[in-house]
Amino acid sequence: MLLTQPPDSIKMTDLAERCEMGVASLYRYFGTKSVIIIKAGGVLWKRIKSLFEGVFECGYYKEKDGLGQLSELMKVFKVMYLSHKDFLRFVDRFDRFVIANGIGHDQLEEYEANITDFYSLFEEAYKKGCADGSVKRDIDFRIMYLSVTHALMLMSEKFALGAIFENDTAAAERELDFLIDMAISHISGRNEQ
Repeated sequence: MLLTQPPDSIKMTDLAERCEMGVASLYRYFGTKSVIIIKAGGVLWKRIKSLFEGVFECGYYKEKDGLGQLSELMKVFKVMYLSHKDFLRFVDRFDRFVIANGIGHDQLEEYEANITDFYSLFEEAYKKGCADGSVKRDIDFRIMYLSVTHALMLMSEKFALGAIFENDTAAAERELDFLIDMAISHISGRNEQ
């Protein structure tokens, strides 16, 4: 239900029915529909992250230099686009729900913690790249991380929503690859040698 409907259109009675509990119990436990939507969003992010956890612990990933690991991490967004379009559509709807309902940052701390969990993986890869010389050291890492992940996420969300123009679908994968290649080229320390 949460993945297929805009959050504003979900009724507490429908949620209660799906949870096999009374509406009053749902309100007593969560308080508001917004709290349920936020908690559900956090759970969905945890599930998405868990799909990739084994990848970042396997030999294939660990043997790569820092730049190679950063490239693999960026490809997560392409995989999400190819295999988890419903999740990307949810994230788009969730963001719009948060803005439209004036949900404050303090209410999103738990949700944000599930998203920024990817930060540590990027940071470890960047540090490895600094140590092995595969990435530039003079980059503002936080700005690079935010810029690249926001761009890839928003592009993936846009494509997951569906094609507006004829070429949208055909070029989606290539555009994601291009953005990843552009980011990798910019942060590569190999150009300095």
